[in-house]
Amino acid sequence: MKKIAIAFSLILTTAFTVNAQEEDRLKPVDGDWGFSLNISGIINNIVVENNKDSMNHYNLFARHYLKDDLALRLGFGTTYLNNNTFNEDSVTIASGNRALQTVDSTTSRFDFKVSVGIEKHLGTTRRLDPYVGADLSIIRLGATKTDVDIEQIDVTGTANESTSIQNDGGAGFGLGAIAGFNYFLSKNLSIGAEFGYAYSYIKTGGDYSISKQIQPVSGTDTNTSEFGKASQTSTSIGATATGGIMLSFFF
Repeated sequence: MKKIAIAFSLILTTAFTVNAQEEDRLKPVDGDWGFSLNISGIINNIVVENNKDSMNHYNLFARHYLKDDLALRLGFGTTYLNNNTFNEDSVTIASGNRALQTVDSTTSRFDFKVSVGIEKHLGTTRRLDPYVGADLSIIRLGATKTDVDIEQIDVTGTANESTSIQNDGGAGFGLGAIAGFNYFLSKNLSIGAEFGYAYSYIKTGGDYSISKQIQPVSGTDTNTSEFGKASQTSTSIGATATGGIMLSFFF
């Protein structure tokens, strides 16, 4: 009976010790997920915003711990651009008459970006968690479409001109090395900073088309079309604040 009591006491002691160690641990472990947000304007006005990748684009950023000291980095982002402008003014037209002119234009585009990387955590203390890693970012820029409608009304009638411009989008990638740290304020809550040195390449443009339709006050309507190619590339190598100051949550 005495031996059974001793064995039972050892089991309870071990269980309480393990449980205390788990509760005492602040850092994430194998299987945990984490999400980070940027913090800026600490001196004047604090702003919390999405993380930036190595190409300086905003994205939703997460970590998944493959091991206690090894994490997979994942980023995802989309951008939909739809700008509309409208102007109305009195102008002098070719005939010499004054006319009321309205210009209504719309530009739209959809971009998509993803990033993936790995980071090795080096910290052995309870709160400080330094790490190094690498990150690959890929972006797809959608085609840009612009529609412009111009209407002129004078004493002789109404003239209309419609123009549609279509430009190919582009694509790019960034590959960089990263270094940073997290400082755990409490269990699974940290503040930290991250820096990087990256190579990035972006190519935009390609085929374009311009279609125009003119409806004069009198006379015959005209339709014209223009097709061509125009593109540009951009390459950069240098330091980037990939994450800046970050607030991270883990679970």
